[in-house]
Amino acid sequence: MAQNNPWDMTEMMKAFDPERIARMWNPQAMMTMFQQPQAQMFDLEGVIRANQRNFEAMQEANKSAAEAYKDLLDKQMEIFDKMTRAARQQYEWAEETAGPETMTARTKAMNDAVEEALGLMRRMAEQAREANREAYAQMQGQIDETVSRVERQAQKTAQQAKGATGG
Repeated sequence: MAQNNPWDMTEMMKAFDPERIARMWNPQAMMTMFQQPQAQMFDLEGVIRANQRNFEAMQEANKSAAEAYKDLLDKQMEIFDKMTRAARQQYEWAEETAGPETMTARTKAMNDAVEEALGLMRRMAEQAREANREAYAQMQGQIDETVSRVERQAQKTAQQAKGATGG
């Protein structure tokens, strides 16, 4: 008889589907936020063409990150299964040799296994979160420098345009 598994993470895992992540980072979809209905700020198609390989590399990197998170969730479920399997085997044995304390012992064994499994799973997620925080912190200086460089280039271009128009 099939039972619904309360630990089935199938729906949550769909959020980490690598193909879905890749579609999210489609350059056409990303660049639409820069489009204005009245006038185009710049040659959007030219920007996309010039950066196509960068968009593709970003898509691949994000797809890989999504696969890593899916792998994390798969490993968490593996931990949970390993930790609770022993408890399930114990209560199956207890069921065959039933006594008045069987239900209490069975419940305690399962509770202990679930508690340990969830603790391990939480620590695994916390380590992943910390790794992401550290990766972002390492990139922050590069991000700030790139933003400054883009701002300086935009000011230089604006001054050149202003000088060319005589204004």
